[in-house]
Amino acid sequence: MLCPNCDTDNIPGVDVCEACGTELAGMDLPEARSGFRGKLLTARMGDLPVSEPVLVSPDDTVREAIERMREAQVGCVLVATDGKLVGLFNERHVLTRVLRKGIDVASTPVSEVMSPKPFELSPEDPPAFAIHSMVAYGFRHLPLVSQGKIVGYISVRNILAFLHDGVIADTAPAS
Repeated sequence: MLCPNCDTDNIPGVDVCEACGTELAGMDLPEARSGFRGKLLTARMGDLPVSEPVLVSPDDTVREAIERMREAQVGCVLVATDGKLVGLFNERHVLTRVLRKGIDVASTPVSEVMSPKPFELSPEDPPAFAIHSMVAYGFRHLPLVSQGKIVGYISVRNILAFLHDGVIADTAPAS
């Protein structure tokens, strides 16, 4: 780390410049950038347009879960027991866990094909957490839970809208 007073190159993490004794403690801590990159770390998931949760019970059939998704025009349902998140069921599950395996949608409970204990975020988490999780783990939907209560979910579409508003809309030429 360069000393701001004498330009001496110090070992990262030192508290005092070796050459002039200038206090360096805390000067090498990362800071959120300004502009859109800063928003990725300082905005909160709760500030984004959050999708209303569509809930099903683990005992509901796969057909009932699919029907709920169709009626609400959403790509996933959250599986809950007594208001607590226990799983997630989405369009990908329909294709890979139901249709591919020839499961009877009328008699199979959604608990047999859902993702149990899904990764969840808090409304206080920054959008960068959601983006990282979606890229690193292939998630398309992330439940938002606050103090054990389901408050909604974030989809890839919500993230794309956030990116559009923060990057594309901000840089588009005025007409």
